[in-house]
Amino acid sequence: MRKSFIVLCTLLLTAGPLQAEVTRLDPIVVTATRTATALSQIASSVTVITAEEIEAKQQPRVLDVLRSIPGVTILQQGPTGANSSVFLRGTDNKHTLVLIDGIEFKDTSTIGGGANLANLSVDNIEQIEVVRGAQSVLYGSDAIGGVINIITRKGTQTPQGYASVEGGSYNTWRENAGFSLAKDVVSTAFAISRTDTDGYSSYNEDDGFSENDGYRNTSVSLNIGIKPTETFALNVNLRTTTAKYDYDSDIYDFTTSSSIPTEKGIYQDSRELIGRIEGVLNLLDNRWKMTVGASRTETKRDYWDNSEYDGKSTKFDLQNTFRVNQAHTIVAGIENEKEEFDSYYFGTTDGDATTKALFLQEQMTIGNLNTAIGVRFDDHENFGSQTTWRIAPMYNFEQTGTRIKGSVGTGFKAPTLYQLFSSYGDENLDAEESFSWDIGVEQNFFNNSFIVNVTWFSNDIDDYIDFDYSTYTYQNVSKYKTRGIESTVTWYPTEMIDVQLGYSYTDSEDKDGSRLARRPLHKGTVDCNLYPTEKWQINLNAIYTSDRYDGDYSGETLLSYTLINLATSYQINNSLKLFGRVDNLFDENYEEVAGYGTAGVSGYAGIKLSF
Repeated sequence: MRKSFIVLCTLLLTAGPLQAEVTRLDPIVVTATRTATALSQIASSVTVITAEEIEAKQQPRVLDVLRSIPGVTILQQGPTGANSSVFLRGTDNKHTLVLIDGIEFKDTSTIGGGANLANLSVDNIEQIEVVRGAQSVLYGSDAIGGVINIITRKGTQTPQGYASVEGGSYNTWRENAGFSLAKDVVSTAFAISRTDTDGYSSYNEDDGFSENDGYRNTSVSLNIGIKPTETFALNVNLRTTTAKYDYDSDIYDFTTSSSIPTEKGIYQDSRELIGRIEGVLNLLDNRWKMTVGASRTETKRDYWDNSEYDGKSTKFDLQNTFRVNQAHTIVAGIENEKEEFDSYYFGTTDGDATTKALFLQEQMTIGNLNTAIGVRFDDHENFGSQTTWRIAPMYNFEQTGTRIKGSVGTGFKAPTLYQLFSSYGDENLDAEESFSWDIGVEQNFFNNSFIVNVTWFSNDIDDYIDFDYSTYTYQNVSKYKTRGIESTVTWYPTEMIDVQLGYSYTDSEDKDGSRLARRPLHKGTVDCNLYPTEKWQINLNAIYTSDRYDGDYSGETLLSYTLINLATSYQINNSLKLFGRVDNLFDENYEEVAGYGTAGVSGYAGIKLSF
């Protein structure tokens, strides 16, 4: 079956001659520099996922959309709704900062304090920006591995609305609707979705588990913009999710002093809320932009055994962007963030910590050279202060279509509230520190119809916080390093086809030279978009993941696997679209986490009404 897929892709790629010339849009990226900058002028390693690409793949969750990105590894501990992790360039989930419209999306009550994307749907998303490499200078803690920024839709001058319904395998149903409009000084974008599925066994069915573990999710997204004058705007962003998923667990039996796998009656209820309000003032002919904002993130998890976990984060920030002239732009800002958590599990645990920060960055454009230089100072009330810096130059050789880019700098990760204040914590922990660099080259061939991008990277992390069995607490006891290559090839062989190939080599090792758990050494992706007619689109997506060590808990080696997904849509008229997809087309049997189930071949179809 895999050979048939390779033959099919080969036929598609050789379907016609190279185009005479391809005009590529230059996406505007905000995350890499905190200013709206063309992707061609950015030295960081960035991938932009557009709303059109998301719709072509038809994946309903952000974590599935991210799976095809070089340098990104996604793990899920069971079916839809189960806990997920995102590894950028081989670093931890806690080293990846996830933003939604610039709001930090994380759960401060977990051990790592990072983001869980399991419940995050693609509703109302305009663009996803994935910036790989340490970004602590602009974003502080949590960004040693990189930043994922999810940017949602804003109101449009022409009123637009949609409603869709989808059904398929595992008795899955998904309904969503939304609209966007702008009138006079107010703009609004709204989206709501509901997902219900019977699911499949959380524990692997091959191990004798048969009960389906269901999932329910209701998500709402709202953006409001008010612009009473040409120089002032007020923006409000809100997103909320309520979800419940069933799962399997090992229950400790005190009478036998052993753990017993249990399927029935195990569940988690979760509620996630993020919000931000900001005022934007443009002065001096738009050369000075001042943004003042307040953000709030709340996550709450309740379990079947009456245990509860509640995490909160509140941030106030001020950013000034000064466009001195065509060659120099200065970004300066201050932040104050308070993190809190409460948990109840055989007793109550709580804690909080405040971090104050200021940062400064200059973007310079001198001829074909673009450079960003930045420094940041953070003051954490527990471990003290931390200074980070970064330099990121890029040079464009216009005559040869070549771009040389790179970066070098430092980063840090503050101890989480759990590591500081839980019964296993230590309030004297130091921050994890990193030193990283990358260098890359992008080369255009055949009038922009064939583009090759290769980046080499390295990241060393010291004072890594891990569980110390000698003290039975979390301590700065380890260090590790990641090295690797990320590469993409983008090809437009005909007007009917575009193809992107991706390959990542990620060597992540601890201080003893052992590979880190669940990080694949090799990852390859293929994305083919076909347009047989103006109204018909086909997306063919393949992901190869090499074998991985599952970790000390299971001691198993997870086998390599290849997933192939197929999606298609047909636009009947301006208002009506039919769509469908098949995931895991060849029914690959695999595990992302040892002992936990994954979906077999599954199909879904639906209809979308636009108005």
